Amino acid sequence: MTSNRPCSIMQQFMLCKSRNKYLTICFYTIFSTLIGSCNEDDSMRVERIDKLRAIGLASNPVVLSAPAPGSSGTVELTAFAALPAGSTVTATSFLDDASAYAPPVTVVMDSTSESTQQLGALDLYSVKGTVTVGPLTPEQQAILAAPSGKLTLRYGIRLEAGEESEDIVGNILVYPAGSEESAYQAVSVSVAEPVANATIGSGPDQVLSGTVIKPQSENVKVSWFVSSGKVTNRRAKETKWEPQSSGTQTVIMTARGMKSGSFALQAVDVTVE
Repeated sequence: MTSNRPCSIMQQFMLCKSRNKYLTICFYTIFSTLIGSCNEDDSMRVERIDKLRAIGLASNPVVLSAPAPGSSGTVELTAFAALPAGSTVTATSFLDDASAYAPPVTVVMDSTSESTQQLGALDLYSVKGTVTVGPLTPEQQAILAAPSGKLTLRYGIRLEAGEESEDIVGNILVYPAGSEESAYQAVSVSVAEPVANATIGSGPDQVLSGTVIKPQSENVKVSWFVSSGKVTNRRAKETKWEPQSSGTQTVIMTARGMKSGSFALQAVDVTVE
């Protein structure tokens, strides 16, 4: 297997060390690479919402209990995105056949469910779609009948705003009726700091913290999104934020269950002085 990935900084140093006459040039190249990487990282920070950004998808039910033979079940999906105020979003479904283990399914989008919540500095967009599962094929029934049986189906939703586009892909989980997993519930989140509508400073040590409630035992992935500035560790339940613009700013906390796939979010507005 080959890779076109650039050498690491240490690899570049070892290459330079073996070529003494080029050592000075290589040190200059490494220094320039470091500076360029830092600048690029600052301009492409994932947590800062300055364009259309898909932030998650919630399913109802969280996990589908396998329908009886000859019957079907329905899963409602709600896709969420954040973007600068004033943009128009359109949503379509597509078949994501990238996984060899999760057959793609069709999402029927409901344009009448589109909603745009105007936050202080951002818009929070949501749209619903449904997936019909079943009747299950004999092969799918056999998968569910096996020990630790689980059926995984792949969905795809594309969000577009002007020239910007974001794809949301993920799995619908189907478990045998009556199994422990079929009773999974959605996680929930609550932003503790900053307090909604509070006034905060603009320094680098503004606290972001929140809590996650897990109805079942599972690991949870936390994400922070902000309308401006930098977050020290966007994956931590407690971290620091450095706003870079004064006035009304928006903070969004999300959580996703790693086993259930459930999703939750909360957004708060604050005034930065």
